[in-house]
Amino acid sequence: MNNAVQIEDAPQHVDAFIPEEVVYMNNPSEMEDAKRFVDAFIEENSIKVFKIGAVDIDGLWRGKRLSARYFSESAYSAGSNICNILFGWDVQDTLIPNLTFTGWHTGYPDVNLRPDLSTLRVVPGEPGVASVICDLFNPDGTPLAISPRAVLQRVVDRANALGYEPVCAYEFEFYLFEGTPRELARRSWRDLEPVSSGNHTYSVYRDTGSDVVLGEIRDRLAEQGVFIEASNSEHGAGQFEVNIHYGGAVRAADSALILKHTVKEIAAKHGLTASFMAKVDIDQAGSSGHVHQSLVSTENGSSVFSNPGGPAQLSETGMKYLAGLVTGASDFTAIYLPTINSYKRIEGGQWAGSSATWGLDNRTVAIRSIPSAGPAARVENRVPGADANPYLVLAANIASGLSGIEQNLVAPAAVTGNAYEHDADASRRLPNTLGKATEVFAQSALAKEYFGEEFVRHFSQTREWEIHKFATTVTDWEVARYLEHI
Repeated sequence: MNNAVQIEDAPQHVDAFIPEEVVYMNNPSEMEDAKRFVDAFIEENSIKVFKIGAVDIDGLWRGKRLSARYFSESAYSAGSNICNILFGWDVQDTLIPNLTFTGWHTGYPDVNLRPDLSTLRVVPGEPGVASVICDLFNPDGTPLAISPRAVLQRVVDRANALGYEPVCAYEFEFYLFEGTPRELARRSWRDLEPVSSGNHTYSVYRDTGSDVVLGEIRDRLAEQGVFIEASNSEHGAGQFEVNIHYGGAVRAADSALILKHTVKEIAAKHGLTASFMAKVDIDQAGSSGHVHQSLVSTENGSSVFSNPGGPAQLSETGMKYLAGLVTGASDFTAIYLPTINSYKRIEGGQWAGSSATWGLDNRTVAIRSIPSAGPAARVENRVPGADANPYLVLAANIASGLSGIEQNLVAPAAVTGNAYEHDADASRRLPNTLGKATEVFAQSALAKEYFGEEFVRHFSQTREWEIHKFATTVTDWEVARYLEHI
């Protein structure tokens, strides 16, 4: 990640992007401009169907397909209603009981999917199809407070009010397995066979063999305005890493969402299954979702973290931001590691941050400092897994960093050497189960201040449901260990 001053400097398919000035429609004139752009987009790209959707708590993109006529006539501005059950069930579409937000007690009413026209894209490989990411609104027109994209936007707005524009980039790791999801489901997800055997990290030779898939992923993402700076084979058998070009925080989260979907779609096309699960195999590397981040000044576009006078360390503001990330790591562990499985990835020596530590270009700490005299100055949060919701992860990072700036926090001493040696220190160890992490998040004043109490309550309730589902499940391990001997 090279944080240049210009946030969006990559080439774009001009006919697939709606100019920013017509995205936010506050008066009839703006609506007329947007209508003309939408109609031109439909005609120039022969669009018949729009895929519209919003991200849910678990980071899944859920929505519906609309006819081009319906989108042109009203949905481009008024949106389309959808049941708020999007926030009433889990990743398997099982209803979650006892939620405050929705349930049988509310009758599962509608919320409004309202397109953000700046995300309008032609879908490569699907002739006549376009996609658009939506924001969520209540029936009275107010933003839905528990919407992950809205949470991120509120945190970005707070940064803007302080004179900063957050710039972020995601690094994702994922696995590719032989067989389509349907085929693997028939085998109950057992006997998984990765597309490559053995460990071949950074192998140029192995990358050549897999580039028929990774190359198509890069190309399709580029057509959608998501640019992969680098990709490589990773430490696990059949594991790969991709690095997304940096951008503004909401755009970076949108790009992460599109990447995950594109990877899964291309994998299925090739008869494969892609997984962003944090830890698929106890003997293989976990999959991370590392986040690089910095701030630029909204006044002059300069890098806030750069330190020309002392390039071996971040600027004073950068160090306060870093201190906030370290201090807030425990508060937001449930966001960074949102599933039961997430915690299998951070058990010491796994190349994942597991303690509230930081260091200079150190890959064993939670927060890696990468100072520079110029715009490349940044920090990397190594705690989040690939399974986390990108919108919430970026919101948690920025909220923590801003709190460091606003409270003038001072970072603890940097760790040199192996940070995993600090895991035994209870004052530094991050919560190491979803139960512990959820308890901390539910009580966090930091989370409530930046995310809102309604969101904190709802997210905590959904994590308690995950814990309950696992606690009441009989696993293969239990059967193999106890069935005969007990």
